[in-house]
Amino acid sequence: MSGATSVAIIGLGVIGGSAALALIERGSAPRGCSIDEDDRRLAAAAGVQVGELADCVREADLVLIAVPLDRLADVVRQVMSAAPSHATVLHACGLQRPDATRLEPDLSQRIIGTHPLAGSAQSGFAAASRDLFRGATVFVETRGDGRMREDAELFWSMAGASRIEYRSAVDHDNLMAAISHVPQVVATSLAATLAYANVPRQQLGPGGRDMTRLAASSWEMWRPLLANTPGRTLAMLESIETELRDMREAILAQTLDETGVTWAAARAWALEDRKPS
Repeated sequence: MSGATSVAIIGLGVIGGSAALALIERGSAPRGCSIDEDDRRLAAAAGVQVGELADCVREADLVLIAVPLDRLADVVRQVMSAAPSHATVLHACGLQRPDATRLEPDLSQRIIGTHPLAGSAQSGFAAASRDLFRGATVFVETRGDGRMREDAELFWSMAGASRIEYRSAVDHDNLMAAISHVPQVVATSLAATLAYANVPRQQLGPGGRDMTRLAASSWEMWRPLLANTPGRTLAMLESIETELRDMREAILAQTLDETGVTWAAARAWALEDRKPS
């Protein structure tokens, strides 16, 4: 693809909308579609050529599908039936394993997962930003052919990403379990605990606000991700439950020195990226 290539973006929420805004800033004029009326209106006002799905992809050289995981398979079928055979098709869902995407083998061969490590706790085009992917890492499935890889790298670099990392779908999903799914569940659990205790968020300090920021993420986006999250998520959540139980019991029994090993390990990990290189 090139700056003059026809790009279509299916789904104009935070991810798709931010990609569209970044391309517009680079002088491109992407086509886009969304089932959300507000997203369509805001995207059109921002310069996206908004239309129906078939019209958007009919002459596209590259298509980015940025819809929730539970809608992916249906949207892929619609895209493949209307897009030219030469088009490179990417998706930006948070999971890439075949059992998670529910894509038939023939469709799966024509699309690869590309997951930018960037996002927002807010949703919709209103939360999109042309700088969302600036300096970001994008994970791309290793199974893509040469052209898919080249197009994926160019597309995401135009969107602002600075690093492309290739991983298998299984490796990608296991990584997301650790760095995305578990933090989300923990943040939501903490926020819910504070809400049930009638603690206003405005009373939290910077640390508390940082720890609960992810709790604003939408259930509609996260439900299908958690329904298909790899087993590593459950194993790590069980480990967190054990750490919390041990902490609680140590506080109750006033045997706090027993938690010293855990505290030291956590502190060393937290300070790791602050060490001088």
